[in-house]
Amino acid sequence: MFHEIKARQEAQGLDPWAPFADAEEWGLVKWLISRVGQNAIEEFMKLPITSSLKTSFTSKYSLMKAIDQLPRSTEWQLKRISVEGNKLTNEQQYETEDLELWMRDPVECIRELMGNPEFDHMVSYAPERGKTRRYDEMWTGDWWWEMQGRLPQGAVVAPVILASDKTSLSQFRGDQEVWPVYLSLGNISKNVRSQPSKHATVLIAYLPISKLECFMRDTRSVERYRLFHYCMSQVLEPLVRAGAEGVDVTCPDRQVRRLYPIVAAYIADFPEQCLVACCMENRCPKCVVGREERGDMKNSPMRDRDSTVENLRLHCDGEIGKDQFEGELGLRAIYSPFWAALPHNDIFSCITPDILHQLHKGVFKDHIVSWCADIIGEEELDARFKAMTSYSGLRHFKKGISKRKQWTGADYRELQRVFLGVIAGAVDNKVLTAVRGVLDFIYYAQYRTHTDETLAHMHAALTSFHASKHIFIDLGVREHFNIPKIHSMIHYINAIRFLGTADGFNTELPERLHIDFAKRAYRASNRRDYVMQMTTWLRRQESIHIQDTYIRWWESHHPVNQEWQDSDASDSGSDSDDAGPGLLENCVDLPSQVQRFTMVTGSRGYFVPRTCPFPNSTIQRLLTDHDASLFIPALEEFLQKHVRSWSRRKLTPQDRVDVYKYFKTLSPPRPHINNRKCLFKVHVRRPPAPAHFDSVLVIEDGNEYTGRGISGLRVGEVRVIFKLPSRLGNFPHPLAYIHWFRPLQTFDENMHSFRLSKSSRQRGPYALVVPVHQVLRPCHLIPRVGRESDVREDFYLNRYIDLELFDRLSV
Repeated sequence: MFHEIKARQEAQGLDPWAPFADAEEWGLVKWLISRVGQNAIEEFMKLPITSSLKTSFTSKYSLMKAIDQLPRSTEWQLKRISVEGNKLTNEQQYETEDLELWMRDPVECIRELMGNPEFDHMVSYAPERGKTRRYDEMWTGDWWWEMQGRLPQGAVVAPVILASDKTSLSQFRGDQEVWPVYLSLGNISKNVRSQPSKHATVLIAYLPISKLECFMRDTRSVERYRLFHYCMSQVLEPLVRAGAEGVDVTCPDRQVRRLYPIVAAYIADFPEQCLVACCMENRCPKCVVGREERGDMKNSPMRDRDSTVENLRLHCDGEIGKDQFEGELGLRAIYSPFWAALPHNDIFSCITPDILHQLHKGVFKDHIVSWCADIIGEEELDARFKAMTSYSGLRHFKKGISKRKQWTGADYRELQRVFLGVIAGAVDNKVLTAVRGVLDFIYYAQYRTHTDETLAHMHAALTSFHASKHIFIDLGVREHFNIPKIHSMIHYINAIRFLGTADGFNTELPERLHIDFAKRAYRASNRRDYVMQMTTWLRRQESIHIQDTYIRWWESHHPVNQEWQDSDASDSGSDSDDAGPGLLENCVDLPSQVQRFTMVTGSRGYFVPRTCPFPNSTIQRLLTDHDASLFIPALEEFLQKHVRSWSRRKLTPQDRVDVYKYFKTLSPPRPHINNRKCLFKVHVRRPPAPAHFDSVLVIEDGNEYTGRGISGLRVGEVRVIFKLPSRLGNFPHPLAYIHWFRPLQTFDENMHSFRLSKSSRQRGPYALVVPVHQVLRPCHLIPRVGRESDVREDFYLNRYIDLELFDRLSV
């Protein structure tokens, strides 16, 4: 794509930022289009100072005309649909309603995605399977291998990922809605697909939304379902031939390959899953489990495409009665499903896990939290949340949770980080076991990479929940578990084996895309005939993105403009929508200031600020403000063991050291969580602010520590972070004064967590000074609380504080 643009510009003698004058004007245009509304652009162009800029455009109109000359993405098409209802007019004619379907050719959208040179080295063209089976990207799943076996030699599978989600456009008033349909490709890495700024997911349609009042009230519902399938069949019609015969596509590496675009995954919430599968909402869209059996851990046969189409035909011909069709089969009278004509497609296996709605909101918040609140009581539960210990980045529900009205996906995850510790001591051990099973399942479901071993752990977690769930019936908070979202959990493991890990199909991405493709586009319209205006606005936004991407590509081949390239690149940051606070936020690429990190091994290092905030602090101040009562003997012991140049003179409270507020640690990547290193920050806060000292995992025994599990590790509380002054001797690393907890030996079977208490020696704290590079990462300790909120002297090591620690403690 970019080579064609370059050839066209060179033939016409144009600069890469044409039709604009130069790089500076292009920067102004980008800012105006992305940050300023159209009315404000007109006002800006009328300002007297604007004339001194001498831009090639003088008004909003001329600016838009220039933007319309930029390279375009796939053009929008309008298909008008006339729906004839079953209500009669006064003239005894059936009422009709005219609707608009805005759509783009999905095959051309696929060409654009695969033609983007920025995706080079981020695209796969063949399935992969190593000696140890790992499930990660789509090309590691069984689906791709199955499709590859059906296609001719040399064919490249292009797994089409669809997503649809109806969303509201107006805030506080009005009832405007829009129904976007998105498309992406499983060939593109999920790390790229998850970032909206990469434009690896494209909008291919706005489906019409109507109450269909031309139909009688009792048939409107099924007619809306049929309208959805008709519109989707129109949108996806080009994929029928392309999926059967293949299309030649220029790929990011400029090689032309024969691609077969096949619908492989459909991302939707539960009501739309049932809509797509043509089934009733009291049934499973993936399998034929009985209506009253969804609460059991029972593997039922998967729905079959051919038999479903046949049953729809039989009902249409009157050969199946309503009782059998709806009651036994649980189907809806949608006689022409859009997926019936798609080649190599099994729509039921395409329906992907929905971590946000099924697990975070559904099973956990709507059910588990609600049941536990009924058992404990809202007042007691709120008191326990208010008493929760702090941790960097952990949200503190200082008002409890019972009165909170609005919840987000991030809020659900914050609850999960502490919930088991909150209810411990207030509920029966069987309740703890059931809740722990659900939490373990949710955390395993968020893994970026799975093996057969981790999937076995995931299955064991689900089994644990089902084995203990009847305690909720015994306690009178439930009558049954015939709940669709609980049943959906049984399909996760097979879906991961089939399509790759569930994080690649999260419904949070379509909801994030609504901001750009729906809400911002709507706000740019005048609210009348808004869909047409939205498509125009989106076309211009995409033209800006294509041109900007092209300019970056052009500059990479013309390094004379490196200064402009660097300044522009600094404005484009990653906006990856990861799993949210605490779970994956610590997994980062090496920061740009990596040279400031001191690496002690190839994968572990630390960083302390260059400027010390508390230089020459007296030890006396540490004894009082940091409660570091044993600082002097602990430091003397360290100097005697590790600093040969120490003069062995006795330290006094008047001796001084440089004290720091924090340091950062860089830990090795966890293979199931991310392939990036993990960055953590360890804080020490002293008066006049409320004192706070982070608990940390320390490598106590380097010979036992293997990088996996907790062997060789011990929990300590960092009281002081400091550097050794040269007058006391030379040591290359900063130091941390730590109060130890007892070794990780007491394991609580109900919590599946280590129980800790503070270690003592000679009636005082067991204190030690260690180099900061022995600190692996911070950890969170939850105090044990009894049934009357009485806090005890011991703690639980919280394995749910983030995915990295969960994975480490699950080994």
